[in-house]
Amino acid sequence: MEATMVDNDDELTLVGHTQFRSFRNVWMLEELGVPYKHIQAMPRSEEAQAANPLGKVPTLKDSDFVLYESAAINTYLGDKFRGQADTPELVPAAGTKERGRYEQLVFFLMAEVDAQGLWIHRKHKALGKVFGTIPEAVAAAKEHTQRCFEVLAADLKQVGGPYLLGDSFSAADILLVHCLDWADVIGWLPEVGDSAEWRGLFEYRDLCKARPAFQRTLAKKEAKL
Repeated sequence: MEATMVDNDDELTLVGHTQFRSFRNVWMLEELGVPYKHIQAMPRSEEAQAANPLGKVPTLKDSDFVLYESAAINTYLGDKFRGQADTPELVPAAGTKERGRYEQLVFFLMAEVDAQGLWIHRKHKALGKVFGTIPEAVAAAKEHTQRCFEVLAADLKQVGGPYLLGDSFSAADILLVHCLDWADVIGWLPEVGDSAEWRGLFEYRDLCKARPAFQRTLAKKEAKL
């Protein structure tokens, strides 16, 4: 286990190892700069089973409120700390066009890239002995994921700013960069080649990963591998 910052009954507690989707939430917390406790729990561990009905990670505990699903956690954190002194706005306010775009990006990434792409590889290749190896499904998922990244690359170029929402870094960027890194690990990212869209997407990823909060999160992950 690892405790980060101050330990008290009212602080936020994140349950989940940074090797998994919990990375997204540690990065978000580091960007916000708020106190939190981090329990580096593996899926189906005793800590994970106590926090999540499926024994998955991550789970966020905010006093007596418990929340799971990584994208939902980050949106909640962005809303919770909006407007506080020295805390960046990483999630747009509800009812704005910016919030609508943010929600679209998050749902697209979770539904099309994470669930229908990257998780298919993990389920039917990396964990094939458990769920069954289905090469055809994995191949289709890879093609679909690359197509989704191409859509996002074109969208990023059209926005004109360095980030998905334009000039402002957001929780949507955290999600996309984590998905890009996941795809990179399993060999699903193409060579940059002559594609301006892919070059732009890789430059965007490098820009986000240069952020101090990302580097702190990466150090936590590497320390526990």
